[in-house]
Amino acid sequence: MSVEIRDVAPEDLEALRRTVAIAFGQDPDPAEEERDRRLVEFDRNRGAFEGKRLVGAAGAYSLDLTIPGGVAPTAGISNVTVLPSHRRQGLMRLMMTELLADARRRGDLLAALWSSEKPLYGRFGFGVAGVTTHTVIDRFPLVPHRLAPAPAQVILIDSDAAKDALPPVFDRKRRQVPGMFARSADWWELETLADHPRHRKDASSYRYALALDPDSEAVGYAQYRTSGSWEGISIGVTVGLEEMVALTPQAYAGLWAFLVNQDLIQQLRAWNLPAGTALHHLYDNFRESQTLSDGLWIRILDVETALSTRRYCVDGSVALEVFDPVDRIVRRYRLEVSEGVGMCKATSDPPDLTVDMEDLSAGFLGRPRFRRLAAFSRVGGAPAACALADAMFDWHPQPWCQEVF
Repeated sequence: MSVEIRDVAPEDLEALRRTVAIAFGQDPDPAEEERDRRLVEFDRNRGAFEGKRLVGAAGAYSLDLTIPGGVAPTAGISNVTVLPSHRRQGLMRLMMTELLADARRRGDLLAALWSSEKPLYGRFGFGVAGVTTHTVIDRFPLVPHRLAPAPAQVILIDSDAAKDALPPVFDRKRRQVPGMFARSADWWELETLADHPRHRKDASSYRYALALDPDSEAVGYAQYRTSGSWEGISIGVTVGLEEMVALTPQAYAGLWAFLVNQDLIQQLRAWNLPAGTALHHLYDNFRESQTLSDGLWIRILDVETALSTRRYCVDGSVALEVFDPVDRIVRRYRLEVSEGVGMCKATSDPPDLTVDMEDLSAGFLGRPRFRRLAAFSRVGGAPAACALADAMFDWHPQPWCQEVF
């Protein structure tokens, strides 16, 4: 029987939830049905239907993604799945191609995703724009560095207080960091603060620590869980950090001091910290290993508009020859930057750099690697042109995305 790619309707929700769960090796969670019903954008979801049976799916969220110097409308690609019975039949490519075309029609400048498997998305022009740090600390106590900032006051608040206190702090931070995206009220309720027992894995409910400035204004928070393991009459506590947001160095120091100085703590585990997280700046005796992995992947959908919308660190002019692996067309652009403002237009000029869409997209949020990739022949161009492009596209702070979507 042939397979048809078409929209996923609200009445297909249960089939969608079941298909996605099977593909990721799980069962659909009844506790998350309301979450899916309210957050899924059905007009941005495509399904592979074999008759009435859903055998694959791919969807997108409408995101406002922070980019250097601004915000870009972005298709947040999610739940890309094909049932094991229908692998290797081209269904993923059909659904992804349609999602990207739909995003362009809507005026999205970018598409973004987290990849469950690294080889999947470069062939669609996605590149690793942001990385994430995973940290395990099991040496205590940590001794503050003599040059570390004085820690801010930190208090514990309950879940009701967190609903009001966390969003304003987060919103201030996400406007500063490329790769972070705005959260709606529904997203806060159903995704960020939702505390389903299945997600606890024998740990506590969420705990919330709030950092305060000298005027008692909130300047940071940590969302975490704890779990205790008894051995005889002794207990060791593990802290699992879910999310930390700090607006000042003092808030950052205060939140970390609060987490690592809890009584009975035996281990702290943190997943998805920004790549710049360097606890040796705060603590003299921090030597734990930190693991980097790919985080947010970006695909530029409209090169001229996207490159003209973001801001730049260094002025200059560079001609780009860009190969798009989706339609396999080579296009040329001239990017001119003056006083940090860019203007990108199609051109017939000889290129200074030749680059795949994957690697151009990877540098868009401010983590460029043109010189490094040129050393492996992934980017073509003179060393001076690669160095100029790296300087132009660089940004501080470095890109980071707060969560998997």
